[in-house]
Amino acid sequence: MIENLYNELVTEGFERVERDDRLLDVFPKEIREKGIELWDKWDVDTVEIIRLHVPKGRKGMTKHVFSRITIEHSLKNNTKQVLK
Repeated sequence: MIENLYNELVTEGFERVERDDRLLDVFPKEIREKGIELWDKWDVDTVEIIRLHVPKGRKGMTKHVFSRITIEHSLKNNTKQVLK
């Protein structure tokens, strides 16, 4: 069930990226209207992002790791990134 997956993500330290979060400005193609949710976890040197295609559940989940400097630079300079 999707609720179990959500609980696992929270237990691992991830937080759901809400609609008004600036991180969505960096990843504009990841929109919730298409059934996509982003979850993030910020560490000292890295930002881990889980891209979850909700209808597919665990099968629609991919994990991406960026350097924190890269994400902060994109936020500061309003540049876009793509999750591949």
